[in-house]
Amino acid sequence: MSKKSELVNVIESYREKQEVFKNKITEISETKELTPIGKEKRINELAAQFESVAQNAHDKAIPILDSGIEALEKKWRDNSTGKLKDSNYQIGLANTIKMIEAGAITNREDFKNIIEAYKDNYNALATISNLLGTGEDKLGLHMLIPKDNREYNKKALNDLRNNIEKYINPFNVKDSLSMNLQSMIDFINTRLKDDFTIIPWEEVQ
Repeated sequence: MSKKSELVNVIESYREKQEVFKNKITEISETKELTPIGKEKRINELAAQFESVAQNAHDKAIPILDSGIEALEKKWRDNSTGKLKDSNYQIGLANTIKMIEAGAITNREDFKNIIEAYKDNYNALATISNLLGTGEDKLGLHMLIPKDNREYNKKALNDLRNNIEKYINPFNVKDSLSMNLQSMIDFINTRLKDDFTIIPWEEVQ
């Protein structure tokens, strides 16, 4: 199971439990069989019990996300600076750069194949992009080069981490959290790949 699926399962499980718990609170609040003091006491008793459920979900979700972020950042490093030690890779990249400098690669399909080979090496892609120049005839080729959105990716994952801290904790279990939790689930499902790479908006189905 991917880290993405693990994280969704933890948040979804907590969302369902928190919804059941919130419904119990609503039932107690609306009952006429208890005094206001009795209602408050019963709600606080249930909340105290549910706090451990929230803490447990939090303590599962955060390490899953953190380990996924760590693996993603390692992947980025391996695909850029890590490639510096791969002589065959460097020779191939050097030859590609020479061909682009000489203007030998003008076929769109050939260029797509080159981008596919270096798609995870953002340093190589930046070099290729710079070598292409800014002529109008090169615009179509520039469009084939993936954007370096690592900083945006980091921010999105950091925002997700902050939301987990904000909505899955023992201190707000009596709040209505279902929509917030569902929003997190929707974001993970639609905007993140299995390795937590962000999916660009233009690729979101």
